[in-house]
Amino acid sequence: MSVIIRSLLIIFAISSVVVFVSAVPVRTPPSIILISIDTLRADHLASYGYPRQTSPFIDSVAGRGLLFERALVPQPQTSPSHASLLTGVTPWKHGVLTNGFVMSSSVDTLGSSLRRVGYDTAGVVAVSHLGSSRGFARGFDHFSEPQPYTRGNDTRRDADVINAEAKGMIDAHVRGRGGSPMFLFVHYFDCHYPYRWWDKTQDLSHAYDPDELKQTAKQIQRYDDGIEWVDKHLAALMKYARTKLGDNVILVITADHGEQIGDHDLPVGHADIYRETARVPVIMAGPGIGAGRVETGVSTLDIPLTLARLAGTHLRNAVDGVDLLRTVETEKSWLSRLFSGDEERSFLVTGTPTYTRSIALVKGSMWYIKNFDQAYRYAHVQTPAPAEKKPMKKLQGRNIERQMNYTVDIRQYRPFWVTFEHVTSSPACAATAVLTIDPGINYYREPVPFKGSIRVTVPAARLDSVTLTVTPTNCAGVTQYNVSREPPSGTTDTPDFFNQLVARRMRSGDELYDVHEDPLMRRNVLPKDGNRSLDLGLQSLFESNVRRVAEQKVPPEQLQALRALGYL
Repeated sequence: MSVIIRSLLIIFAISSVVVFVSAVPVRTPPSIILISIDTLRADHLASYGYPRQTSPFIDSVAGRGLLFERALVPQPQTSPSHASLLTGVTPWKHGVLTNGFVMSSSVDTLGSSLRRVGYDTAGVVAVSHLGSSRGFARGFDHFSEPQPYTRGNDTRRDADVINAEAKGMIDAHVRGRGGSPMFLFVHYFDCHYPYRWWDKTQDLSHAYDPDELKQTAKQIQRYDDGIEWVDKHLAALMKYARTKLGDNVILVITADHGEQIGDHDLPVGHADIYRETARVPVIMAGPGIGAGRVETGVSTLDIPLTLARLAGTHLRNAVDGVDLLRTVETEKSWLSRLFSGDEERSFLVTGTPTYTRSIALVKGSMWYIKNFDQAYRYAHVQTPAPAEKKPMKKLQGRNIERQMNYTVDIRQYRPFWVTFEHVTSSPACAATAVLTIDPGINYYREPVPFKGSIRVTVPAARLDSVTLTVTPTNCAGVTQYNVSREPPSGTTDTPDFFNQLVARRMRSGDELYDVHEDPLMRRNVLPKDGNRSLDLGLQSLFESNVRRVAEQKVPPEQLQALRALGYL
């Protein structure tokens, strides 16, 4: 539709509309229950078309409420995705870039916004990396979490424990603040691998054996068992909640990411950013919310803004999501569609920086995935350092725990190569060098010994921050570096880091899928010469997100974490 025609229609529509202003009755704020089922794929629910009846209760909620067909997460990993679910901002802004990172204190949370308008707020989580030490308890009056994880001591909590804790919080609310609305956030972990971990009769000693992992049909059945298990517990929890809280309750069911079970060469897990990991269910039901299926693409970033508005409040900082109910109105209204135009909303999905080095642009049914993993097949070590083509830029080191660390922070959309050259304080000084992508992926499994000098050229891509560590500190001398878009001549070695990537997945190039025609994303339709418009669109979306971080008032510790992963 041309701009002129659209403008004329808008003028006509506006002139034809009669606006009636009437008093809006004051409604008691609803209680809100937000459910996150960790590792739940949308396409394993019957309400999303799955042939098995894995989720009768969830499907019943979808039948009386809104089901969003195309909901995505900004990053398919537990901590970053949940931080976005509770704040409405991307991982760049809240600073939780991978599991274990701490949420920025400068970002408002859904719990805080609801508490400001009188809600009694409570949260129950199943794993410690969603705990108070990582900032996830902020905004909650009451918060239940497992003990901190220690090696050999798995503290994840199953649905029996989660339900008991959640019911206890509902009881405490009724006793203490029954006259006020309640916000309850509940996190289940029972769909996560190893599947059926919650079943005390299971022997999981061989769960990670390669032969066991490859039994796809068996793994799918066990995964579905987990969905049924959670569905029964969720049904029981909601029955209890309705008895105690009444009918004025809004329920939202979603997930932090999906799961690969034999998809795209991964036996189990959620390493990649394909549809099976980035697409999750979003189901909403309650008073004032109609029933129906919404085809317009949405994000879990939209949930906090929507729930805050329904409660009569807002988050204090700008958010990256939009109101889900406004999305529904736009989809149903020809006038709203006229105002919004025909442009599809674009979504950016990022891989976990320490695991999947890919990013994706999702627009309509098209998924464009830009893979940087293939960059890591080139590296080169020379000791002593050759005399020719010396790096020209000096690099200041930091003495950390009797090691000298030299870090190059580069923010680039495309792959690049970093060359380090270190000359020790004495030609006789024997030292070792370690090359890492922060916060701790080694290019080489063992430290590289050298005497006097060393030159190392390694690849990096998009969000990488590369560090050279020299031990001992008394061998620290002068370090210089260069950054190049092209690999220097002679860089033909394969680093150990590349081998780690191969063990997961290795794509030789970028990918384009039309999930309308190819829902399992098996046919890469990207032309051999690529698609420049998609590449430019993804680059623009990526860089605009990075720029927004610089505009935020991010605490120094979070800035350091962002720089450590190459975001800044």
